[in-house]
Amino acid sequence: MMEGDETIARLSIATALIVPETRGADMPAVESFPRHPFRKLWLRVHLYLGLFGGALFVFMSLTGSVLVFYKAIDEWLNPALLTTSGSGLYKPLNKVVATAQAAAPAGGWLQNLELPSHEHEVLKAWHKVPTDRVDQFRWYLVTIDPYTGSILSRDREWGTYFVSFIYELHESLLIDELGRTLVGFAAIFLLISIGTGLFLWWPRSGRVRQAFLPVLGGSRIRRHYQWHKLTGAYSAIVLTVLAFTGLYLAFPTYGISLVSMFSPVDGSEDEGSVQSHPVSGVPPLSAEQAVELVQSLFPDGRITYIGIPHEAEDAYEMTMHRPGDVRASAGNSMVWLDQYSGAVLKVRDWQTFTAGDTFVAWLFPLHNGEAFGLIGRWIVFFAGFIPLVLYVTALRMWWLKRQAHRRQEGSSDDRASQVSFGR
Repeated sequence: MMEGDETIARLSIATALIVPETRGADMPAVESFPRHPFRKLWLRVHLYLGLFGGALFVFMSLTGSVLVFYKAIDEWLNPALLTTSGSGLYKPLNKVVATAQAAAPAGGWLQNLELPSHEHEVLKAWHKVPTDRVDQFRWYLVTIDPYTGSILSRDREWGTYFVSFIYELHESLLIDELGRTLVGFAAIFLLISIGTGLFLWWPRSGRVRQAFLPVLGGSRIRRHYQWHKLTGAYSAIVLTVLAFTGLYLAFPTYGISLVSMFSPVDGSEDEGSVQSHPVSGVPPLSAEQAVELVQSLFPDGRITYIGIPHEAEDAYEMTMHRPGDVRASAGNSMVWLDQYSGAVLKVRDWQTFTAGDTFVAWLFPLHNGEAFGLIGRWIVFFAGFIPLVLYVTALRMWWLKRQAHRRQEGSSDDRASQVSFGR
């Protein structure tokens, strides 16, 4: 094969997010060398990002699709552990807390309660267990029937059952902070790949409408090219949102710092940032008393999480969903109570957020689709398969192209042999 043919073949290897330029010929536009002074550079950047990161893009997107409905999937896989057929009134919260605390694994303690979001969901008690590393803990889930108060499961360690394993894969590739950093850089490369792909695809003649329409007929390479081009063009916005929000989730500290340059952001949700003040002879409030105080403060709110104090200085930490909150599953409003006096130590009310707080609050719901309800979740779910479609069609184009080159080389060799024999 000549040197020029080798270059063309290399440039024809499509990546997970290549969105080639529209043209009428049978072969993809990546075969023609660009006229724009930077076009060839963008093509190579786009190509190599996909070659080295395309498989990771596909992996991250498919695991993300699973996580869109990870709680529903977990309930479907483990109905006896995560659902209840009970009805009527819940058991008193104090009794549930006592049951959860008694079920704590060795060396661990009850950290928080996740309250049911629908009538058939169980109450989830999360226990924190220290490890050999000071900054690392194991998490165990105990599920309790809220109607009977009975324990349904007590040995589910986070990361060992299916959906939690997928969650860890998606978040950190199972290698902790290094993995989160790699995931963050993958999001950056994905954004660059989307941008360069759109630049290469964008029709310079102004025929934007035609660029979104398929050209029927043609060879198998042409058909794969059409699937590849149109899938990339139609999905660019959704993939950009997912990559951008994923970048924030990988590097939240940097994201908050950047947003704070334009509008204040309250990023002090870290454990221990708000503390209770022990008073000699004053017993701590019960969980029921703490919930009543918070509920009276926000009667229109639905409490979703209750952080249970473990140390003497710990505060009750409540998360709730309030009307208009974009994060429907858990909510963005939070209240901290002194565990002794019941005094409100801090409030983060969704309805009084700054512009920076609101912007940050939207990012996670956009990433998993819940910002737009069930429709949004299904959009994100199916979007997770788009990089796979792009990657497969691109590889298929490359393979067909390779076969065509081999046939062409074979024909050339045959003709050369015939000419030589004739001589």
